[in-house]
Amino acid sequence: MNTRRYLLFITYFFCLFALLACDEASTTDEDEKEEEIDDYEPKTPVTQSRSEKRGVSFAFQFTDDVKLLGKGASWSYNWGPDQTASFDAVIGETNMDFCPMAWNGIDANRLRAYKTRHPECKYLLAFNEPNLTDQANMTPRQAADRWPAVKSIADELGLEIISPAMNYGTLSGYGDPITWLDEFFQLIPISDISGISIHSYMPDGGATKSYIERFRKYNKPVWLTEFCAWDGVNAGNFKLEGQMNYMVDIINYMESDPNVFRYAWFIPRGGNKVEDFPYMYLLTKSSKVELTPLGKVFVNMSSQDKNTYYVEEQIIEAEHYSSVCIAESVGKSGWTNGPFIRPTTDAGDETLELYGFVTNEWVEYQVEIDRNKALDLEVRYASLNDSELDVMIDGVSETTLTLTSTGQTSIWATANTKIHPAPGKHTLRLKINKGNICMNWLKIGIKH
Repeated sequence: MNTRRYLLFITYFFCLFALLACDEASTTDEDEKEEEIDDYEPKTPVTQSRSEKRGVSFAFQFTDDVKLLGKGASWSYNWGPDQTASFDAVIGETNMDFCPMAWNGIDANRLRAYKTRHPECKYLLAFNEPNLTDQANMTPRQAADRWPAVKSIADELGLEIISPAMNYGTLSGYGDPITWLDEFFQLIPISDISGISIHSYMPDGGATKSYIERFRKYNKPVWLTEFCAWDGVNAGNFKLEGQMNYMVDIINYMESDPNVFRYAWFIPRGGNKVEDFPYMYLLTKSSKVELTPLGKVFVNMSSQDKNTYYVEEQIIEAEHYSSVCIAESVGKSGWTNGPFIRPTTDAGDETLELYGFVTNEWVEYQVEIDRNKALDLEVRYASLNDSELDVMIDGVSETTLTLTSTGQTSIWATANTKIHPAPGKHTLRLKINKGNICMNWLKIGIKH
């Protein structure tokens, strides 16, 4: 073998060896990567806590009423001084607070008996709509004359008093609830109360927000103890969708506003049919009690829990955001629109979806990341038009996700993009750059 052939042979041998070594190393790296993926054990999925604000104004009829509503509502009242003892067990199981009321006076003995059965009882609601002639029907002077009895029993039982529940009224000279309260607080000290109770049946979120803000002047937490869309609504044009959209808007606002302490929907069930105007019932009237579509939204929509961080590989329901763009209007004049919520049309799924999610609107989710690597963000969506989603992590734009039209809002697809969050806790914001989408869920993990 001459020198030239020998050198060619040696060169070929070393190249072949290097190629085989690289291939083995590459295979080893891929195996290690696959092994790393397979070795990762996702944490147990987490859920939002129930809203401490959310409640109902309702006299329960069946134990199933409590079981169904108690999944999302944490308190109730029934305009009376006590709750029927037959509900004690189920209320204990669901940990629903009950607030007794002095509707137009106080039944001290019934209240004492209830407090004995329920030492955890903390609040006493005062007179119901005193500036309405068909309700408590009292001038501020008449209410002040009855106040010592309310204050005395509250002090005896260690209860905090919430103000008379005010609305726009029919009592001469006191149509404006502020007029009634201003005079009342000249007669009794405002320090006697721990919150301001109000009612509203306005059909618009922005109008209700402005109404709530009128009562900030008293520097007390607000309790909206009756509300739904009703007053001034054209029954011929108003449908269930309108009531549902109003509910979502105003609950999103109240969950965002720290000055709103509690709120109670009026009413879970009444004398009309579920399908009758104004479509505000949360429970069916059938022998087997179920949540109505409106009830499903009320119970399951976000509590805006700021203490829950979703984990990798968890399906995050779109309606369980930690914040929503409506929060931008808190403490400011005007109203900021946000996405609506309804039962989803995604086949085989009985949860809720966001819809009417349009340009410049956003939702946020708190997430906890374990792995220090590129992850997939998957979004389940439907859209009539091509849309674009800005993906932000901790206030910084991470990427843009294009959502191709699915043709109908009932036809669903899953889109995904790579994101690179560091291990730790983060706030993920999804903002619509353009378009209009429905969104059912999202997930952060590694797509297989």
